[in-house]
Amino acid sequence: MKKIAISLIVLIAALLLINYGASKWYERFDFTQDQRYTLSPVAVDLAESAESTMLIDVFLDGELPSEFRKLRSETEQLLEEYAAVNKNIKYNFINPTEDENPEAVEQITMQLAQYGIKPAMATIMEGGKSTKVVVFPWAIMVYQGKTTAIPLLKTVARATMEERVNSSIQQLEYQFADGMSKVINEKTKTIAVMRDSGELSDLQIRDYIKSLQQYYRVAPFEIEFAKNNDSVSPVDVLNQLNKFDLVIEPKPTVAFSETKNYIIDQYLMNGGKMLLAADPIIFENDSLANPQSTGYGMTRDLNLDNLLFKYGLRLNNGIVKDERAGGLALKTGQGRNAQYEAFDWPYYPISKSTSDHPITKNLEEVKFEYTGTIDTLKNGIKKTILLSTSPDTQIKVLPAAISLAELDQPIDPLATKVGKKPLAVLAQGNFTSAYKNRIKPFKLSKNKDDGAKSAIVLIADGDVMKNQIENGRAQELGYDNRTGALYGNKEFLMNTVNYLLDDTGLIQLRSKNITVPFLDLKRSYEQRTKWQLINVVLPLIAVAIFGFLFNYLRRKKYSV
Repeated sequence: MKKIAISLIVLIAALLLINYGASKWYERFDFTQDQRYTLSPVAVDLAESAESTMLIDVFLDGELPSEFRKLRSETEQLLEEYAAVNKNIKYNFINPTEDENPEAVEQITMQLAQYGIKPAMATIMEGGKSTKVVVFPWAIMVYQGKTTAIPLLKTVARATMEERVNSSIQQLEYQFADGMSKVINEKTKTIAVMRDSGELSDLQIRDYIKSLQQYYRVAPFEIEFAKNNDSVSPVDVLNQLNKFDLVIEPKPTVAFSETKNYIIDQYLMNGGKMLLAADPIIFENDSLANPQSTGYGMTRDLNLDNLLFKYGLRLNNGIVKDERAGGLALKTGQGRNAQYEAFDWPYYPISKSTSDHPITKNLEEVKFEYTGTIDTLKNGIKKTILLSTSPDTQIKVLPAAISLAELDQPIDPLATKVGKKPLAVLAQGNFTSAYKNRIKPFKLSKNKDDGAKSAIVLIADGDVMKNQIENGRAQELGYDNRTGALYGNKEFLMNTVNYLLDDTGLIQLRSKNITVPFLDLKRSYEQRTKWQLINVVLPLIAVAIFGFLFNYLRRKKYSV
């Protein structure tokens, strides 16, 4: 009896010790093949930096389609990991329209729209019948008076809902870490947006600038005025430009002076970085507004050839005509019957990257308009092709006629197809000055012929940055309000800037690969009887057989 008491005391003491240790130290194990529930070091650092309560409301609750239930489950699993890292992180799943009448739902939808939250239409399959429901695949994060909306569902062109959800799950960790970065980190990086060479107007790039301002300090900048202004020295302009971490040039239409080229060159030699969306083609849709519906594309001279050539890049003379194209909305009908109809327009090439580069990983299709192409030249600079045309591409040398009659004419199969051509290229490394061994436009006491490590992203189309304007208001970048299509232009440009300026490694989270299996609803409904028998009847039969054998063997053993 004494031994039993001692053993019981030892057991109780061991349990108490284990419980105490578990309260002080814990370890979570991720046995998934793709490590989907293991937070990256960047995400962990962000979570740990939350010094007070961070509240996350996720609008994924209530009756949901199977794909959204999977998204909800994955979101909850991820937030559990964040909460395990820092107890200040609290989260709730709510249904914003639960038990609300249609008028209240409309009001709630309008309130959420103020945060940029838009509903999505989904389908619930039950008994072979489908029902449309409104879902809000978003989360709102609140921390120390700052609020940000986090999209949980990616918009993937020409993809099924399952494919969209699968792509969204891959980006969950990035989306929440990105949201934490917005509300926790202070803005330290600065961006200069060029406004001196006939660039896109403020309204045409408003959505892009608004998105950048969530992360960085953004300011307009001019260089050309120093060329003819005696009161301002180009050296002073360069010194001011060197204070910025990145320069964005959104579709210049006026040729650069040698003064501007030299200032940009020396800015890059000092380690600056640049995003240049240069349009080498003069052509707009207005050129088609004539009785013949025909216009002529011309070459635009931006005086960038020498500058780019030294960096191993070149803008080509020619306009892309691609079989993989976006829609051009044309007005059909007259009077009250007038409406817009989308036609595939070969001069609107659509680019879909398959590379694993962080900028383009899991990226939606990017739409270009009347774009040229880029050549990469051999030198000591590393080049990465970010976006390209499709293999079925024809290049029309400028000047060239462009007519709406080409809408009904597929690319001539006998025409020369040049294959994939680069549309956007990243060049990074230690650049050599384009003015090395050349006469300089102005005297610079600290001229650099060999630069520090730098980077430039060249895009052969300026319109990739342009948002549409409706009733004087800027639309979301990448959204075509005539066709209703949403392209990945903003995501591509934001990823580019995040990559060029990233000092936290957040952009690397986009490379995480997660494969999520989904249930085939149609097949499961057709085979429901089979699986009901397997899951319900078969276990009962097995238990009955076991009971029969057990009783039989028991009677046989104890029978006299």
